[in-house]
Amino acid sequence: MKLEIRKLRKKIFENLKSKALSFEQRNIELELYQEDQTKNSKRSFKLATIEDLSHQVLNSNIIYLGDFHTFDQNIRNVLRIVNIFIEEKSSCILGLEMVSHKNQLTVDAYLEGHLTDLEFLELINYHQSWRFPWTHYKLIFELAKKHQLKVLALNKEGSLEDRDQFAATVITEAHQQSPLSKLLILYGELHITKNKIPLLIQKNCPQLKDTIIHQNLDEVYWKLIKSNLEQGIVSFAKNEYCIISAPPWIKYESMIYWYENLCDDPDFDIHEYIIENGAKTFIDDTKENFYHICNELIEHLELKITKATLEDFNLFDHSKLEYIEVLLEDNLSPSLLTFYQKLLLSGKSFRLPKHSTYYCSSYSMNRISYLAGVHIFHIFLEQNNISSYSILTSKKTIEKLILFIYEAMYGYFFAKIINPHRKCDMYSDLKEDKNSNESKQLALNILDGADFNLTGKKLAQILEISLSVGHILGEYLYIKIANQSFPNLQPIISKTKSDKDSFNNLRLSLLSEQDYQAHFKRYF
Repeated sequence: MKLEIRKLRKKIFENLKSKALSFEQRNIELELYQEDQTKNSKRSFKLATIEDLSHQVLNSNIIYLGDFHTFDQNIRNVLRIVNIFIEEKSSCILGLEMVSHKNQLTVDAYLEGHLTDLEFLELINYHQSWRFPWTHYKLIFELAKKHQLKVLALNKEGSLEDRDQFAATVITEAHQQSPLSKLLILYGELHITKNKIPLLIQKNCPQLKDTIIHQNLDEVYWKLIKSNLEQGIVSFAKNEYCIISAPPWIKYESMIYWYENLCDDPDFDIHEYIIENGAKTFIDDTKENFYHICNELIEHLELKITKATLEDFNLFDHSKLEYIEVLLEDNLSPSLLTFYQKLLLSGKSFRLPKHSTYYCSSYSMNRISYLAGVHIFHIFLEQNNISSYSILTSKKTIEKLILFIYEAMYGYFFAKIINPHRKCDMYSDLKEDKNSNESKQLALNILDGADFNLTGKKLAQILEISLSVGHILGEYLYIKIANQSFPNLQPIISKTKSDKDSFNNLRLSLLSEQDYQAHFKRYF
């Protein structure tokens, strides 16, 4: 991987981790737990496969899965493991740290359908007892309801050690009462190192077979990066694994957002908008973050953009919808206005025509870094005296398509640098899609170098086509830059023009048969 990209990610990681941990109330016991986890994470490991992990899980009595409480991706692996048990017709009990054991009867009543979500949250005093995003954990309860699985409440008040001891006792009793059931335990990642809850249970039940599954450990990620691997499964031992499914700074971003927006919300337990939608409103320093990301990207990729030019932007979210609508109405023709109003209604993020103004439907690192790429691309257009507004208001449909493709390509490329786990439908996905629509077929034609036939196509469909094409080209651009097939981005972005010949030259430089094959071997 290109060293500059690795340095950029490391810098982003260190900044976000430092900020996230600064919110925590420090105490000696927590620091010792964190030091212990870091020490264990630095052990040697080897690469493993999903088949290895599935086999181990199916042959275990207890499976521990580490939880980073603000990060929704950790929940997805709970659902995947439960589905493994369901497919194998194995009985399963879910153990959750998020609910105090004194509320076990309330949990049972909720699973039996006697309580609504809000009634459940109020009865267990969710805002005071846990408070982390309910939308994450709700998915587990929905799965438990669907398959009539028991959910075991494991938490209690007290020190970390007291809570571990209590959870170990409850888990042990559950196993003794249902020895044939698998116990899948979702607990804070600091508590599932070998010498914490797993050791306490092993002392009581040495015959039990267990599996520990860590998720997105910082030290494991950085070791994998050195080997040019950005995701995967590793094993520390036969019964201890770590799944890397996201870069570690993404989880710290989620922690920062929670502290700055949800932690002190007095109405969190009955706040319907947050509970049902989980929408993220901009924090005060989002504009600074946007500028910081843009600045770091151009510095590490050695792009010729001045800071003064970079600072010329406005960024708004859904809390400023009325203002965005006024800007659109004052500057756009009826047909363009209708197009951008539909983008607003569908929750899309975009750059406003005729302005260096960006609308981001809700805050996330993925959206912000995507828009940062669009911002950098438009700066280069302006440096080359190309007016995107003139393109959008002209009758040249092909140029509109190419403009949108470039926006999607550079947006995706820069977002991929910040989050290398970002994925899109690739060429083979479009080719093999049995439900492929006209837009996807036209995207394939463009990627294959066929003539553009856009007669009668509305701007919304042109955008749909461009997103498919642009994201695929952005993926290949990322591969070439990361693997140093291209020396740097500057020559590419400087030659980005809206005419068909220039676009085809870029397409051919990114796509080749060898590239297709190499990419498919890597991802499929």
